Amino acid sequence: CDSDDDGFEAERCGGDDCDDRRRAINPSANEYCSFTDENCNGANNEGLDCTFFAHSDRELFRIDPFAQTVHSVRNLNLPDAERGGLLDIDIDPNGELIGVTRSGLFSFDRAGNATPLAAVNTPENTNGLAIDSEGRIFLTQNNGASSSAFTIDRGSGAVAVLGALAPYESSGDCVVLKDDSLLMTARGDGEDILIVVNSRNADTEAIGAMGFIKIYGLSASFGFLFGVTDEGRVLLIDAATGSATQLFQDQNRRFWGAANGD
Repeated sequence: CDSDDDGFEAERCGGDDCDDRRRAINPSANEYCSFTDENCNGANNEGLDCTFFAHSDRELFRIDPFAQTVHSVRNLNLPDAERGGLLDIDIDPNGELIGVTRSGLFSFDRAGNATPLAAVNTPENTNGLAIDSEGRIFLTQNNGASSSAFTIDRGSGAVAVLGALAPYESSGDCVVLKDDSLLMTARGDGEDILIVVNSRNADTEAIGAMGFIKIYGLSASFGFLFGVTDEGRVLLIDAATGSATQLFQDQNRRFWGAANGD
């Protein structure tokens, strides 16, 4: 009646262990952001913030991929000159939300208010931004055969070429995983491809086809890799194979980018 030896008997024996195969799941377990009810109380992720930021050109959202909800934070308070809107966002090592536009780098508070950090001559057709554990800011672009990856100096706004992304071009975003590996979505034949990008020289290697198109945002959050699309889809992505599964779709939203959530 206690196959996982966690001190709680299985429900099949009249106990209250809802998964007697996994020792970490029982009535005394701590909840963490996941698709599993760790403490067997019939709820999931209670008391936890399991959201990550996403955005359109002018609106900031919080997405909970586990509860399958999208909440609008507010319209982004960008300067009037930024008519192209926000290109992409990410969270830096200090938990600050950073975004790039066609001409600037901005910090956003949790209400979506923007504070300028530096003027930036953002490379043409930039559509992805990611920040590693050391605070390095990466950009990717969809500039055809000349697509490259770049870095931005947060203090000065200076842009440096990291290297060419050939034979790929970004289809919408890049993301840094917890091990500081840099991934990117790339345009493929009828579907996007998940690509690993060398963070020293931008050399690229395909991981696998994703099964969806217009994946404009990537978020490495809570031990999972999520994607969001221009069609309001929220995806769960296997970082080892590239294969994506749709969690849900909000047909009233368009997602143009995303940030890591933890």
